[in-house]
Amino acid sequence: MRGRIVVGLSCLGLLAACSDESGVNPAPVAHGDYQATIRWTSHGVPHIVAEDHGSLGFGLGHAGARDVVCTLADQIVKVRSERARTFGPGEDEANIDSDFAYLALGVVERGEALLARSSPEARALVEGYAAGYNLYLEETGADDLPAPCAGAAWVKPIRAADLAAYYHHINLLAGSRQMLDFISRAAPPPASGEGGRPPRELAPPDFAHLDLGSNAWAIGRDRADGGRGMLVANPHFPWEGELRFFESHLTIPGQLDVYGASLTGLPIINIGFNEHVAWTHTVSPANHFTLYRLALDPEDPTAYLYEGERREMERRELTIDVLGEDGSLTQVSRAMYRSHYGPMLGASLLAWSAEQAFTLRDANEENVTALDQWLGMGRARDVEELRRAHEELRGIPFVFTTAVDAGGQTLLVDSSRVPHLSDEALSAYRSALTRDGLTGALAGSGIVLLDGSTRRDEWVETEGAGPLVPWSDVPMLTRTDFVMNANDTPWLTNPAEPLTGYPALFGTPGAPISARTRMNLRLLTEEGEGAAAGEDGLFAREELQAAILSNRASTAENLLAAVVERCDGAAPVEIGDEQVDLSEACLALASWDGRLDASSAGALVWRELLGRFQPRDLVDAGKLYEQPFDPEDPLATPRDLAKAPETGPDPILVALGEATLSLAQAGLDPSTPLGEAQFTRKGDEIIPIHGGNGREGVANVVAYSTGNNSTLLPRIEAGEVLNEVTGLTTSGYPINTGTSFLLALEFTTDGPRAEALLSYAQSHDPASPHFADQTAMFSRKAWRPALFAQEDIEADPALVVKVVAAPR
Repeated sequence: MRGRIVVGLSCLGLLAACSDESGVNPAPVAHGDYQATIRWTSHGVPHIVAEDHGSLGFGLGHAGARDVVCTLADQIVKVRSERARTFGPGEDEANIDSDFAYLALGVVERGEALLARSSPEARALVEGYAAGYNLYLEETGADDLPAPCAGAAWVKPIRAADLAAYYHHINLLAGSRQMLDFISRAAPPPASGEGGRPPRELAPPDFAHLDLGSNAWAIGRDRADGGRGMLVANPHFPWEGELRFFESHLTIPGQLDVYGASLTGLPIINIGFNEHVAWTHTVSPANHFTLYRLALDPEDPTAYLYEGERREMERRELTIDVLGEDGSLTQVSRAMYRSHYGPMLGASLLAWSAEQAFTLRDANEENVTALDQWLGMGRARDVEELRRAHEELRGIPFVFTTAVDAGGQTLLVDSSRVPHLSDEALSAYRSALTRDGLTGALAGSGIVLLDGSTRRDEWVETEGAGPLVPWSDVPMLTRTDFVMNANDTPWLTNPAEPLTGYPALFGTPGAPISARTRMNLRLLTEEGEGAAAGEDGLFAREELQAAILSNRASTAENLLAAVVERCDGAAPVEIGDEQVDLSEACLALASWDGRLDASSAGALVWRELLGRFQPRDLVDAGKLYEQPFDPEDPLATPRDLAKAPETGPDPILVALGEATLSLAQAGLDPSTPLGEAQFTRKGDEIIPIHGGNGREGVANVVAYSTGNNSTLLPRIEAGEVLNEVTGLTTSGYPINTGTSFLLALEFTTDGPRAEALLSYAQSHDPASPHFADQTAMFSRKAWRPALFAQEDIEADPALVVKVVAAPR
């Protein structure tokens, strides 16, 4: 049945009866129907008010569908394992592999379990979201959907269970989801009788660098000029695909009033604030899964040895439909296997042979509390209540939480789902690192490989935490000055109180910090004239906003002057068969302001120069720094430019010569301003973008990545890549990931006041006025108010109101 809709600025009462522009009142809503009021303010932000959780989800689903329908529909096809049926086998059978990988992970069944075990409120949100999305489809009609999916038969009504499967697969982002290609092609060797599958050469994902990052600052009462809490949220997430944020404001009078952003299609606020507390997240480098090596039965590669006894793998014959070029459907079947740990893997280093095989256990496979986790955070009245929600629910999948309350108490906690290993298992693992090449190689990619044949390496169960690290052992810090994180291990959350003693799978205390973490800490701790907090050392919100987008580069502040001194007057360097003159590049560096602003000339040279060094050179002594990192002096080390060798080429000058050649190959001059080379595309519009790629040590990270957009929708094309490390292409530096939802908040005596920015804009629809509006603002560093108070919402000149209702 079609829902009832009222649109018009006369409809300002939250849930009161209202009239459309003709003055005709809408039909009365039956008791028990879904009903929500959606108030869109400037830049397309919906403020949704409803009397219950189901109606709140209904309003959010309807409002969200207008902007994200194509992306969400694409993802529902994916998690239903219907890509091959819908789009054909795909290049190199990519759609077939995707379908089988998600079947092997059981995302549909586990999504149903998530839904069944969620609270009634969380379940109602999901059911309402599906109903609101479906109402949008009914109202709009297939032909009037946005361009990427207009008229597409694959955009269909969805069920709450479909959404729950989609949410489950998001939980797996820092684990199984990165291993899909290894899961889809896992098969015993041909001698087993299964026939095997074509071998693939795949590099293991680098879990230490998933192209997902963030900065998080919580400023306590001791460092805030108003004496109350302040927050900066700066997630670095994709600008296209399913991991885009969607901004909204959700209200159930007397129960819930929370503003912020959520990943596409989620019915809760992931990053945001209410009247009492604000929080944000940064991706944790902790291990959220473990791999196991299985010793196989010599007579049967589908059975393995465990504590000396034979165990058979679970075998499932799975079948999918595949669309042919002539429109017909054929069926393809694969046998997929699981150990008692989880799905089997295959390919390259993890190949399944007659002697050994590999399997994976993911800490988020049984995560059924994620929705309730964020719902509980949205209800929290102070940091302590927010902390208790984490302790009781343990639903955070893979991120740190940084929070602050109105009273100025801050919190940093890594409550993400990390396996609990015994001391014996960890000791055996450390021993394996020194004697087993594969264990060491995988460790370099952030992957822990354990012995699957022994009970010793099983995850340890404890009361209240199950197989996760007990709450008493998770890294956590509360302070009244500040806490922060920029994706490093948690030990240097605040240099005044380093964290130690946490389990090894969270990381190593005292380890070198990234150049970006160093810049974050410098901004938060520097004193005196020119400091980010001003001479008084107390942050105003405007100072926080300026600091997070200052585009200062820690590497430049550390080394630029010494590099200029080294290259000034230097002779040409030999690169291959070419003698490269360094004078123009050196002059560009000498005149560079040391920032990655759009107007900064010389920044391109610095980026390409740093791109010639290994990641370790940026954080410790080596070819770039002379003095090593010192955990006793973490803010001042590493330091000093590495000395030139007494004989042979100088690595610094060689890197500068190679940088010069790379820029020339891209048609760029050393003095080209950053904004003329670094850009994003919004339709036919090219918009200059400021910010750095992280290696420079800039807080405001922007980059190009293909790894975290799994949609089949159109995307920004990069052109021919000239330098994979720096992202340089024949067209310059295209941007499709990085700073996304920016939020700077302060608690005042009148409640929370915040400014925000969604760098890629709210809508995925190229025809929407909110497809590129905020991207142009981001290019100018122009923030906008995040409207929370009712009087501010109703005073917004762009206000549009819509009441939606439908039977449940």
